[in-house]
Amino acid sequence: MAQRRFQLTAFLLLTLGLFFLSNATALIAPLWLTTEVVRFELLFWLMLTLIIVWEGRKSEFASSFIAIIKTNWIILPFVFFAGISIFWSVYWEISLYRWLIYLSTIVAGGYIGLKYDLGEIIELLSVFGVYVLLFSTILVFFVPDYGVMNYHSIQGAWKGVYWHKNHMGLMAVFINVIFLLRVAVSAHKNKRNLLFWGFLYIFSLLFIFQTDSVASYLTSIVLHGLILISLFLLKYGRRLKSVHYLTLGIIALVAIFIMLFNLDFVFGIFNRNTSLTGRVPMWDYLFNTFISMRLFGGYGFNAFWYIEDYRIAIQHVVNYPDQVIIAYNGFIDILVYTGYVGLGLFALFYFGVWWYSIQCARKARDIIDIFPLILMFYTLIANISWSLIFENEGFFLLVMIVVLFSVSSRSSLSRNV
Repeated sequence: MAQRRFQLTAFLLLTLGLFFLSNATALIAPLWLTTEVVRFELLFWLMLTLIIVWEGRKSEFASSFIAIIKTNWIILPFVFFAGISIFWSVYWEISLYRWLIYLSTIVAGGYIGLKYDLGEIIELLSVFGVYVLLFSTILVFFVPDYGVMNYHSIQGAWKGVYWHKNHMGLMAVFINVIFLLRVAVSAHKNKRNLLFWGFLYIFSLLFIFQTDSVASYLTSIVLHGLILISLFLLKYGRRLKSVHYLTLGIIALVAIFIMLFNLDFVFGIFNRNTSLTGRVPMWDYLFNTFISMRLFGGYGFNAFWYIEDYRIAIQHVVNYPDQVIIAYNGFIDILVYTGYVGLGLFALFYFGVWWYSIQCARKARDIIDIFPLILMFYTLIANISWSLIFENEGFFLLVMIVVLFSVSSRSSLSRNV
């Protein structure tokens, strides 16, 4: 019994350690642009992956992992293409390190996904979120020189443990959504925890507001709307007919079109404009000057922003106060790294996760089964104006793989029953 408890505790700590490790290089800018740091990060990933593989020998992890990979072969083409991009990379050493970290992320995420169901994954993510907000709050109030931005036109925005307010804001949105799911679950199953998670939910909303990140505000609004609709459908969906769903769909499309044709007004509410704080001109220059030169293969997996000349050139053209170190769009970053071929292969994997998420939501019995779909909406919206997949951290890629393996393994079990 004691040995079993020790094993559970050890794996819990390993899982939380992987969550924190996948965030580590996003804490100090531009820490991840240092080769030595990437090499050091890789050593940690390889060490933890070896522990997972060794531990997995006792639980037939390898056979289950291979079975899921065979079912979800769509994950492999991008892995292969990202790997061979090392041969034409502008910084082959970085591409190799990042690719090995990517492989480690798949193995680690697969193991976590096979070990835990969706409810347990949400619980683990909520624990991770508590620590992130706790450390961030301590920095904001007791070490404001680090926890609060004091940078050119950005003054007073909370950035907590992360290097930028937008990164902190988007992470806070994700944590806030996790807390909201815990509130919903507590209200239905365990009311004793309702006050605790309710307080954390309200505080995380305050944290989002203090980051002064419009991307975070809009992402939060969309996800809250999605969760409210999901809760409504879970309770009343069986009473609705096709005409009701059609009406709701038309209303949603009309609302989207109205917003798209009035973007100036929408962004004006947040004191912003449709250039997305200079992102649109920067993307235009990036496409015309760099992407057009390497349309199909890109500059090598995760290598582009490690070349200082590229960063300085973009900085001067778009008149940024400092070097530009990310594309401020997760999908454009993938395009820069691996070209249109790589982006297409990544889309194959990405939409595959969407498919599983939609199928899980269609069969949902409670809000927990909607979580994969909420996650995918988050990754779609958040990556429009920030880079949260392959850039300075791999946390959300890890979570996507965890969810993919968890949902896939449960689907396989249900088919075999």
